[in-house]
Amino acid sequence: MRHRPRARRGRAFLGALTVAGLLGSLSLTDGFAAETGAVTGADTAKRPQAVRLLDTLTVPAGTTEFGMPFGGLSGIDYDRKSGAYAAVSDDRSENGKARFYTLRLPLDGAAFADDKPALDGLTVLDDTTGEPFAAKAADPEAIRWTPGGKSLLWTSEGASNSGQPAFVRETTTSGGYVRELPLPKAYAPVRSASGTLTAGVRNNQALEGLTLSPDGSKAVTITENALVQDGPAAGLTTKSPSRLLVMDRKSGAPRAEHVYEVDPISDAPTAPLPAPVGTYSADRGVSEILAINGTDYLTVERSFASGVGFAIRLYWTSTIGATDVSGKEALSGSEKPMPKKLLYDFTTSGIDADNVEGMTWGPTLPDGSRSLVLVADDNFGFNGSVTKFHLLSVRSGLRFAPS
Repeated sequence: MRHRPRARRGRAFLGALTVAGLLGSLSLTDGFAAETGAVTGADTAKRPQAVRLLDTLTVPAGTTEFGMPFGGLSGIDYDRKSGAYAAVSDDRSENGKARFYTLRLPLDGAAFADDKPALDGLTVLDDTTGEPFAAKAADPEAIRWTPGGKSLLWTSEGASNSGQPAFVRETTTSGGYVRELPLPKAYAPVRSASGTLTAGVRNNQALEGLTLSPDGSKAVTITENALVQDGPAAGLTTKSPSRLLVMDRKSGAPRAEHVYEVDPISDAPTAPLPAPVGTYSADRGVSEILAINGTDYLTVERSFASGVGFAIRLYWTSTIGATDVSGKEALSGSEKPMPKKLLYDFTTSGIDADNVEGMTWGPTLPDGSRSLVLVADDNFGFNGSVTKFHLLSVRSGLRFAPS
């Protein structure tokens, strides 16, 4: 999803930020249950934190690589075997071709080793005819390596206002079209005779997130906000019932579908967006999802208000106990949504996280914890925004279950 954020430049290296107080009643297993109780200042000093922000790398505005702007990064995925990341740009073939990058983010201990990513290559994405996408024909948002790293899955959120459907497609490592995983009918944009959108994904609030199950057998995507027929978009006091869709990666057949509730918008806008937009704007949605295991996920919820900026929060969520809504054309409102708990709040980190849109597990850190790498979309420099990579740690063995 395209935003017009404020952004600060520079690199930040931060110490640990405790999230013990954020875990609340979340049940933790594998030796972490003790952290769910009351936490005192002394406890915080003694206990290792479950999630920490370690470092932030900022790419200078206006950076160009391979003859195209290095920007719009809306999805990222790490290939453990090769050590390379795939990062997809949400360029709708307007600033350059629809594309993804392969890059490296070497670490020095628990920090980024360099002041910029090492670019291995740029790959142009082809449409079904084998040609690069025409302008505005695709809006890439998320990307994942398939098992073995021989191909990639990626999403486009389409453009419901013009009748362009969202999709999940597989591409070769050279960008060639392989196939499309079909979406349920409920996701297709439908318009009334007067032109009003009455069903399907909302414009610019479609398939922002994509992940694979740890065994690679399932592809999981999530809508940024509710389908039109399911309920409202997130408001200042209103939640939005997004849908999480689990598909068989090989056949594309739907296996399960659940409701994930997006929280209300964090702040009201205080100033209009700069020209040529010029309007007050505020929204909130799911910008990425990442599998922990076969039932549990991390999600990024991104809230934006013009004049205020971004509020980025990381959540745990699970399909355990949630209603399976597979086959439903519209939600009734009685469905039990996926439980979720706040794990990390960037608004308390002391840095401007910016427009975070991508998230992936990274390499194991020296202390045995798992690294988590997030990327912020620079909106191709609008209003001073820049590309940022955030490095976090998630303590080894941390597992979650509904409380």
